[in-house]
Amino acid sequence: MDRSKVAIVIPAFNEAQTIQAVINELNDKLTDVDIIVVDDGSSDETAAKAREMGVKVVSQDRNRGYSEAINRGFTYAAESGKYEYVTTVDADGQHDPESVLAVIQAASNADIDIVIGQRNEHARISEKVFGLYFRYKFGIKDPLCGLRLYRLSLFTQYGQFETFDSIGSELMTWALATGKRYLCVDVNIRDRADQPRFGSGVKVNLRILKSLLATTSFIGKAKASV
Repeated sequence: MDRSKVAIVIPAFNEAQTIQAVINELNDKLTDVDIIVVDDGSSDETAAKAREMGVKVVSQDRNRGYSEAINRGFTYAAESGKYEYVTTVDADGQHDPESVLAVIQAASNADIDIVIGQRNEHARISEKVFGLYFRYKFGIKDPLCGLRLYRLSLFTQYGQFETFDSIGSELMTWALATGKRYLCVDVNIRDRADQPRFGSGVKVNLRILKSLLATTSFIGKAKASV
């Protein structure tokens, strides 16, 4: 794989405290990979701090959410005509740059459509349930890790990153259900300094379980379309 054909898309909402450190670490490990920061309507200096680092910044007019920010980054990457792969990385510093490198290297060593990062443990009981279902269906234990690499043609073929609240897993699920080639790579997730943006507690667990129900229906429809 030519790494100049890889873009890293970082969705960022009010991450001014971490965005420069994240970019610095990625630049140290992946000097030949372009970084695209999608500022998701931040009210702090996220966009300005990212621009200071010399990376491409795409700004949303308002906060539209994690998946829509990734969708915007994928669209920019596709329209540029420069890239064959996109890697999604969080802006909070939890994705270890060594793990980002490992995900990209996994695609370098095989003809793969998607590389899925898998964490050592799940933060929430609902994520464990989600993972058990995906292990049964596809042999994948961590479908909700945000660190993944996609062949960009998956996005252009499917047309969206997410159309329902899949917790950022719809494009991956479509790829799995339609027989695309994949690998799983163990990744290291570091602790976040402040509170998680996704939230915690009963409400979040219910959201994830509701998403799982919608995903089971989606998988059936995706398989039927092949």
